[in-house]
Amino acid sequence: MGILSGLLFILIAGVLQGTFYLPMTYTRKWEWEHTWSIFAGTGMIIFSWVFILLTVSNIFAVYNQASSQDIFILIIFGCIWGIGGVLNGLAIAKLGMALAYPIVIGTVASLGALIPLIVFFPETLLTVKGTVMIAGTIVTIFGIILCAKAFALKQPADDSSTKTDTGSMTGKLMIAIMAGVMSSFLNIGFAYSVGIVDIAKRLGASDTFAINAAWAIILTSGGIVNVLYCIYLMITHKTMKQFFGPETIRNLGLGALMGIMWCGGMYLYGFGAASMGSFGVIVGWVVFMSLVIIVGNLAGLWRGEWEGAPSQARLRLTQGLIILIIAIIIVAVRNSL
Repeated sequence: MGILSGLLFILIAGVLQGTFYLPMTYTRKWEWEHTWSIFAGTGMIIFSWVFILLTVSNIFAVYNQASSQDIFILIIFGCIWGIGGVLNGLAIAKLGMALAYPIVIGTVASLGALIPLIVFFPETLLTVKGTVMIAGTIVTIFGIILCAKAFALKQPADDSSTKTDTGSMTGKLMIAIMAGVMSSFLNIGFAYSVGIVDIAKRLGASDTFAINAAWAIILTSGGIVNVLYCIYLMITHKTMKQFFGPETIRNLGLGALMGIMWCGGMYLYGFGAASMGSFGVIVGWVVFMSLVIIVGNLAGLWRGEWEGAPSQARLRLTQGLIILIIAIIIVAVRNSL
């Protein structure tokens, strides 16, 4: 495996991650919580464990030797990341793919690197590496502001006037921002996974796949949070019975497809980045994150989410997207320092 083959995996991963939400738009007679519960259960738990067991066959021996504190910490961060996953799904549902993807992914890209820096290496904040990271975060904030302005300009073009008040607009944007903030805790979880990863390597796992021992705990914890929240919504909305109907098989398939696309994208990126060697954390990461934003944005536009929106709104959205990609490049430069 080399740089070109690794880059190919990353390109495929970016497309899968950028479009994983599309199957949900084709479900029938199901609410958001029905499809999201199937997606979370399959993508974050079932399919992830299949891949993990194939790559770390002695994973339970790893957990037997790991300290309960290390496992508990990963569970906590996995739950926080899981809340971010719920908010991500809600953000896409409320804002659409074209707007939610840039905000969420842009926030994850910057804070996912900045928060571990603050927590573990606060003394580096005033160094060149820390300054570049802070600059990337500032650029991200600027990009989000442009996206917010695009959303504000778009609202008059919407049919429903009852959803265009400032509070509603701010609330929707805050869901997307908080989704990015909480999803970035995935990186903090990895920072705490060194002990478990070392045990996995000692028990025979390869350097490429040893991290999956930590993935298993984080993704399972997050998946459980997502499924439980969906069940809560079904109970409070009294929609549990909608699970069983003439469209159930079709909808189950679409939900599982979401899980395959999301899970496949996650692991293909990891495999591709590892195959690229030192280029993986720089070029591979930029390509992956940028492609997720661009593909998600284009998918939303293809679905007609911004049809009829003023040209000024579309321009602001494009500007915000470009600024967020620049922020990702800045963070990647920081990774190379």
